[in-house]
Amino acid sequence: MNSTAQAKCYIEEYTNERGLLGARLREKRSGRKVDLGIALDGKERFLRFLGAARMNSKQLPGIFDKTSDESYVLVTGDLDFDAPDEIRFVYNDKLSYRFE
Repeated sequence: MNSTAQAKCYIEEYTNERGLLGARLREKRSGRKVDLGIALDGKERFLRFLGAARMNSKQLPGIFDKTSDESYVLVTGDLDFDAPDEIRFVYNDKLSYRFE
């Protein structure tokens, strides 16, 4: 049985190997990669969610900042594994992510 966990995250934007802008979640303060274990059917929804953060960045001033607790993405769900450089959630009906 998996344990339930929460992670406060920021959105890290980066340029991928093809020169395109990408985004991923990292845990606030530690900077650990946060993997949602998302299957193909959930990726489009998650990408729209990330796009909403950029469009609403004035209302979410800390969403792209590793150290600010002013705003963040709260991820809750079953934990697959918790390592020093990455935390991975199980993609199931308990997984949720929202702006705080």
